[in-house]
Amino acid sequence: MQAFRALSRLGFLRNRRAPRFETRRGAHDHHESHNPGPPVTLDYSPVPFQPYHAVHSQLQSKFNLYLAVSSVLLVTSFALAIADDVFIFEALRPPQSYRNRNK
Repeated sequence: MQAFRALSRLGFLRNRRAPRFETRRGAHDHHESHNPGPPVTLDYSPVPFQPYHAVHSQLQSKFNLYLAVSSVLLVTSFALAIADDVFIFEALRPPQSYRNRNK
């Protein structure tokens, strides 16, 4: 009876296998041809329609403002880091004398 159960269980499991699918070997192969589109020429390059000096002065003032704000933020962050002793300057210095440490 147990042998019959074991054989029927094996037959049941044999029929419950996952179905086999064929793998597509050529789906993403590097030999597959594809259409890259039209060739890139100078017709696709942008054509300026404003005077150079006007655009340069607008952008330069904007980028100068960015530079000023970022430098102020950098100095502020370093000042806060030094005030919070992030860089541990006391540990990097040579030890002080006993008299100066206990004042």
